[in-house]
Amino acid sequence: MALLKQLEHLKISFDVIKLATNNFGPENFIGVGGFGKVYKAEITSTDGLTKTVAIKRLDRRHGQGEHEFLMEIMMLSRYRHKNLVSLLGFCDEGEEKILVYEFEFNGSLEKYLSSTSLTWVQRLKICIGAARGLEYLHNPLGTQQRVLHRDVKSANVLLDQFWEAKIADFGLSKMGPANQEYTFLVSNAVGTFGYCDPLYAETNILTKESDVYSFGAVLFEVLCGRLCIGRPDDKHRLLTKLAQQSYEQGTLEDIIFNGLREQMEPNSLKTFSSIAYRCLKREREERPTMAQVLEELELALEYQESFQSGKPMEYEEIIEMADREQSLVYTNKRELKLLLSSGVRVDWGRRWFSLSKKEQNCEMISASEFSFQDPGTVEWIPYSTSRFSEVAKIEGTNNLQIEVDIETILLSPGITYAAYLVFKFIHRFSDVSHFDESSEITSSQPTFVGLQYKFKDADESSFSHFADWTENGWMMIELCQFVSYGKVAKLELLLEGIPSYNIILLEGIQFLPVEMQAIEEEPVVVVVDNSNTNWEQKLPTDYQHIIKSAKDRVPYNITNKEIYTLLSNGILTNRGQMLFSLDKDGIKCCMASARAVLEECDEESRRFSQLACLRWISVHESRFEKVAECESGRVLRINCHINFHMVSLNTPYATYLVYKLPDVRQGTLECPVDVRDINRDSPNFSEVGVIYLTSPTIPFIMLTDGDQNRNQRQNKNPLYRPKLDCLPRQRKDGWMEVEISQFKADTPTSLNLAFEFTFNEREQLTGLIIQGFEIRPK
Repeated sequence: MALLKQLEHLKISFDVIKLATNNFGPENFIGVGGFGKVYKAEITSTDGLTKTVAIKRLDRRHGQGEHEFLMEIMMLSRYRHKNLVSLLGFCDEGEEKILVYEFEFNGSLEKYLSSTSLTWVQRLKICIGAARGLEYLHNPLGTQQRVLHRDVKSANVLLDQFWEAKIADFGLSKMGPANQEYTFLVSNAVGTFGYCDPLYAETNILTKESDVYSFGAVLFEVLCGRLCIGRPDDKHRLLTKLAQQSYEQGTLEDIIFNGLREQMEPNSLKTFSSIAYRCLKREREERPTMAQVLEELELALEYQESFQSGKPMEYEEIIEMADREQSLVYTNKRELKLLLSSGVRVDWGRRWFSLSKKEQNCEMISASEFSFQDPGTVEWIPYSTSRFSEVAKIEGTNNLQIEVDIETILLSPGITYAAYLVFKFIHRFSDVSHFDESSEITSSQPTFVGLQYKFKDADESSFSHFADWTENGWMMIELCQFVSYGKVAKLELLLEGIPSYNIILLEGIQFLPVEMQAIEEEPVVVVVDNSNTNWEQKLPTDYQHIIKSAKDRVPYNITNKEIYTLLSNGILTNRGQMLFSLDKDGIKCCMASARAVLEECDEESRRFSQLACLRWISVHESRFEKVAECESGRVLRINCHINFHMVSLNTPYATYLVYKLPDVRQGTLECPVDVRDINRDSPNFSEVGVIYLTSPTIPFIMLTDGDQNRNQRQNKNPLYRPKLDCLPRQRKDGWMEVEISQFKADTPTSLNLAFEFTFNEREQLTGLIIQGFEIRPK
């Protein structure tokens, strides 16, 4: 306990941690490990700075205890390195043993092993960072002792917001003298099956080479895109054995993760696989040190980066391709980089080349390379903000029928790219060649477009719905993402149509690197917080109106605190058709049942209006007796009457449709839904033009050798997704929700909310289940 007294400045009270985690609420829970559950929270330090932290709460049922707690504190308070996780504090109050770390934004490496978006270069850099952390532990500076981690695995390699690797979880670590070539410790073998050094498991003799073996397993996980331990029925369940056999038999390429091999420079693969194989040698003396592993990994990265030619001074060939009328004057590396970052027109004016902020190649191909089914409908005009001498002006966008058969020649290998159609809508006017800002349709927010297009040889069309705006006023709508395996990538598709617009200007298709983002689940929506903190201030003054309308009788002798708890948990009112609750701040929330808000009509009117045919069913996940299951139709109408006692005055609110998606066999409801506010008498409402019931997906092109465009197309969530209210989210109660509108209750009057939802003509509502219409603070 003397250690904890020395680290008094790192202590954090249990009350502070409870408050930060909402009393360890499920909305803050992010995972569980050998130490116990892990929570995400925000804590304000004594200097006034608020940090996002990861909080590990000891649960002795998982096998660890006070020894691991103290070891973690001792390790991370003494050993500090950019590739080790940072301990910010701890709590030691009674039975509560809690560790507080700096939150690593991208989670653990094991989540990304099978991600097609994680390129070979990124994988190499992550391995190098982890190797640096282990090398520091094995050979610390000064007089500190050598640290043997004992549980090296991909789950214990965390990634920060910049994808820098950090070694974590030191509860099982052991320390020994650092001034010896070999450190032998007799210890019961611990660790994780598959990663654990077999010699350590047999002899109970621990050395730093035991960590090297485990790291070798991680290296092969990164190379093969799978965890070290497979399914029980997998004949190659243990990756280390499969990797050793494949390396020795010269068949390693058969187990490399799909898509990585095409990115790799041969010497990079050879160097990486050789050092990974040596790490798994049975005899300790044959295994490399972590310093040697780090050196070989850095060499593998050097081979790869040289192959990819990503440095500005290597772009003389681009300058040679540039149009002669452009002024391309530079005298040094910095000036060349600035010149190429701004972009140059190359290849006889058919391409535009530029460098990204990370010095990755960007390429744009002019619309002049497209094939138009009816060339007579296309007018080629100059446009002041275009990067090309002319753009295509087309009147009538419902039936474009434009064939795109283009090939890049300038992309950086091993980079994930997105292909965008670059275009602009304009109002109808006589002379589009003269720049006129009043003629442009512009916005600062992503704009709904609804582009329909089809890949060559694909059975069905794809749809891209939202376009972003560039700095010079053009729109960009994403078509697909892919990993470039070389400078050349072939894209073949048919632009079929964009509804509701008359005139479009097409500039071309641009290929831009995709910024890697965390692969996370949909954000979880917190329904209520049952905290009883300051309940007296949070209990509404008019709570009696709610109690009187309760479906079930409330006992007359109930205390005010019990009433607050009852309302926080939610209470059915209005004969069971309204659910009232209080959020964590005491703000009123309510949800009207589907029975109360969905409009029904007779069979004849339904045929005329395409109104949904509803079937009323019971589901155990709902607080209401019945929910609506749609059997057919394309139109939903919601009419919701809200008593003013159900909302808090002068509070910004949002409304949400609460639903469950149909069985996948019945339909997916991928298309956006048009939403109209049909209560035009209320000026406080802002209309949502469209919503999604499922998150939009984007085709991910898996290029193959030979015919590159005849490839596997996977629907995937895009790495970049605009943060829009119209996208759905998963709730903690198992339902889905999507925001419909926003309003402010500024007068004590009842509210009338009315909306009409029109679904795409290609889809039916069949199978969609609706629980209700929720109102809660924005």
